[in-house]
Amino acid sequence: MSSPPSSLAISWVLSTISGYGIYGLQIVLQFLRQGGQQIILTRQPAVTVVPPLIQAKLEAPFALARKLHAFLQEKPDELLGFDHAVLHGCSTDFSGFPGQDKIWGKPNVACAAIEHLLVTDHGRKIAKNYDMFIAISKWNADFLESLNVGPVHLCYQGIDGTLFQPGPRSGLYGDRFVIFSGGKFEFRKGQDIVLAAFKIFRARHPEALLVTCWQNLNIPDAKVFERAGHCSTVPEAASDFGLQTTSWLLQQGLPADSFIDLPFTHNLLMPAVLRECDVAIFPNRCEGGTNLVAMEAMACGVPTYVAYNTGQKDLVDLIGCGAFRTQKPVKPTPLMQTVQDWGETGVEEVVEALEYVYTHRTDAAKKALDLAEKMHAWEWGPLNEKLLRVIGVRKPGEA
Repeated sequence: MSSPPSSLAISWVLSTISGYGIYGLQIVLQFLRQGGQQIILTRQPAVTVVPPLIQAKLEAPFALARKLHAFLQEKPDELLGFDHAVLHGCSTDFSGFPGQDKIWGKPNVACAAIEHLLVTDHGRKIAKNYDMFIAISKWNADFLESLNVGPVHLCYQGIDGTLFQPGPRSGLYGDRFVIFSGGKFEFRKGQDIVLAAFKIFRARHPEALLVTCWQNLNIPDAKVFERAGHCSTVPEAASDFGLQTTSWLLQQGLPADSFIDLPFTHNLLMPAVLRECDVAIFPNRCEGGTNLVAMEAMACGVPTYVAYNTGQKDLVDLIGCGAFRTQKPVKPTPLMQTVQDWGETGVEEVVEALEYVYTHRTDAAKKALDLAEKMHAWEWGPLNEKLLRVIGVRKPGEA
């Protein structure tokens, strides 16, 4: 199958409620800005909410994606080869999304978000199918380079500066100290640490309000959380989809007026959430990337703290994000693959950060606004322009 040089294919699902989905969408938008002629999505996009004029630009590639998705559903053994770059998801042991092994490009590009530093013989065989690797954190780049699997390029993910920027609050929560915690509910994201710290902090400051954006289509494993010692149960599946996080938080002893449990929330609506918040905390045990949600909170001028481990180190080292510096080893379990380089943030350090922002609001807000200025250098546009250049996609007229 041939197509013009200014073509690009992506083999994962685009959406505005998942990290990979947003990543792919932003690559598509930059490709179109640069005058790209044809974007090929081999899987039907999930629910995607964007401004109407952006939606108009996406109608044609999304319509083609639905047709191609239906074709591949009918003929799952069909192999598609393209004479241009194809981007694939790449996780632990070089695993990817369903069906992407039937789609190949020139070059064949693995966009990596690796959380467990594990490589088997099977994984090495998969790695040989890729012509190059895109890493979205220095941690991932260093690991991939240590394997000698192929050219590795560090291309960071970014933020949408047209959405994520400092702005006024609604005033509806003026008497509350609002704490934001985001990321799908799973052991890696550390929601159990957030809960334990919030309980302590709220006992001192009853006006504290926890805003959670924790929805996940997958059910987390309670046994892994139990081993960490902060909780012994996890949210159950909701009747339609997602998790029953509200009932779980109530079971954990939080009063109904002490938290707001957000549903799946599209990226377009998140700035209005973040700008209401006094602080954002991310004691995540691991991030293959730099933590997109934390970056968006920083861009909105919210005092933000991340665990100083794995891919999140880049936010601290390169931008100056607040950090939970003390990182103890995470207890390995038979239920998880290697947790090398993961970090366990102490509950006390999270409480200390909350107390600092609570008692130094003016200083914390000023520092956060300074960091928001630095986030202009982390816009999706120039970062994805670099990615497209690396994989061989040129602007019209470029050699």
